[in-house]
Amino acid sequence: MIDAENLAKRNIIYFFYAGKKRLSNNFFSYLNEAMRICLVLNPRYGIFQVLYSQARVREKGFFLINWWSRQEGIFRSPLLPSAYDMYRNFHRRVFKIPVLHKPPWNFVTYYNDTFEVKGGRDDKVLKLLASKLNFRYEYFDPPDRSQGSAVVNGTMQGVLGLIWQRVADIFIGDLTVTYERSLAVDFSFLTLTDNEAFLTHAPGRLNEALALVRPFNWKVWPAVTATFLLAGGLVYLFFLAANDWKPHKRNLLYQCVWITTSIFLKQNTSANLKFDRVRFLVIILYLISTYVIGDMYSANLTSMLAKPAKEKPISNLEQLDTAMKSRGYQLLVEKHSASHTVLENGTGLYKSIWEKMKNQQTYLLNSTEEGMLMVRDKKNIAVIGGRETFFYNTKRFGIHHFHLSEKLFTRYSAIALQMGCPFIDNFNEILMQLFEAGILTKITEDEYQKLGELGATVSEKENTKDNNIERNHQKEDDKKLRTMSMKMLQGAFYVLLSGHTLAAFSFLSEIVFHCFNTRGAAQAFFLLKLSSWN
Repeated sequence: MIDAENLAKRNIIYFFYAGKKRLSNNFFSYLNEAMRICLVLNPRYGIFQVLYSQARVREKGFFLINWWSRQEGIFRSPLLPSAYDMYRNFHRRVFKIPVLHKPPWNFVTYYNDTFEVKGGRDDKVLKLLASKLNFRYEYFDPPDRSQGSAVVNGTMQGVLGLIWQRVADIFIGDLTVTYERSLAVDFSFLTLTDNEAFLTHAPGRLNEALALVRPFNWKVWPAVTATFLLAGGLVYLFFLAANDWKPHKRNLLYQCVWITTSIFLKQNTSANLKFDRVRFLVIILYLISTYVIGDMYSANLTSMLAKPAKEKPISNLEQLDTAMKSRGYQLLVEKHSASHTVLENGTGLYKSIWEKMKNQQTYLLNSTEEGMLMVRDKKNIAVIGGRETFFYNTKRFGIHHFHLSEKLFTRYSAIALQMGCPFIDNFNEILMQLFEAGILTKITEDEYQKLGELGATVSEKENTKDNNIERNHQKEDDKKLRTMSMKMLQGAFYVLLSGHTLAAFSFLSEIVFHCFNTRGAAQAFFLLKLSSWN
């Protein structure tokens, strides 16, 4: 018995000498096109016939390609024909190719019992290959609508499993090359250079009521507050030093504090400053608070009110891991995809993230498109996959809904063929020509330009007109600066309300304290009179 799975290698030729014995039927039943088998027959003395399994592109079996005799030698040299020359023309051979819906690579519309392929970048590439090599193809809907990852327990899922089992001939459609996959299928020359990334919901706007404290970094505010608190005491010390440490005025400290407070609040104040050192210090305070701190604060505040600040986005794996740990974020991945394999077999941060994902109620998706719709509608959802796929679909679903992370690592996509495929060199030659001529890039750019024509999902069609108007308004709102409105100034009114509340509380406290002191003085006077009468 011939083990077809392990013997199908392009760089190995198997020779069998039959002599005059008839080969069994089992020998022929286990042969396939990927195996390079040469059968040598000896029908009569001095004559040898050479039969080859890769002698025709449309029929399977052994065909006479050469012979040898004592008188004439070899009929044709070299002994075996070149696979490259043999498969230049497939003579309208039909290939069975599974197809998956994954814009912009393939657009597939599914009906009750049928489906329809409506173009796509990889569909165009396949048409170019078919026209050049003269073959036909038939798409079919795979039972498991996924790509497939590694061989587990002797089986492999998805479309790669169909190729591994030699049920399907070819698969093209944003298929990332990985080591695990290369053990089950052969990959052609690359069709796309992509990057791994993850997608999160677009950062929301920060509360405009806190815009008053946002112009400066948190490290700046303690220094400004300390300067504000110490300025009054510093002026007071300068007064004392200039007057030989003898206070010449009552409530001098309170007056110094009031002067510095008025300066920092940019209010007019009148002060009788008799000493040059005190005047010099007050001038410095005016310059620092009014022209440096005040103007910088005003400029930053104006710009932030004109274009409100947003939340800090999640842009790398460290931030994503922290968000999953402390903010309840959930990461989703398409099952049997290359991203799924990287997370499942990864180390370091990938392993940490994968352990958190397994604690989620759901973490595997049927398609990346499904995950992007969840990201669009929810804020604590992230999905990982190919950056080009994300970039294309964000334009379909509204780019203002999403935030694309940094590039995690580079990955390459290629066409998957059966192990030991004899015509892979013919595919590679055409793909390299398309790559060098820039045709692959041009086909990809054409799909980006046709965003409005193909691939509208059912969920998009169900959106109401009001939602579309709101999204368009928000999108335009993010692109340009906004005019000032009362809503943007709500923080200033909150501060004003707090100031009025504090002032009212201080005023009532002073009234109560004054009444208490007045009542206490009256009681003391009454007791003094009473004692004198006694």
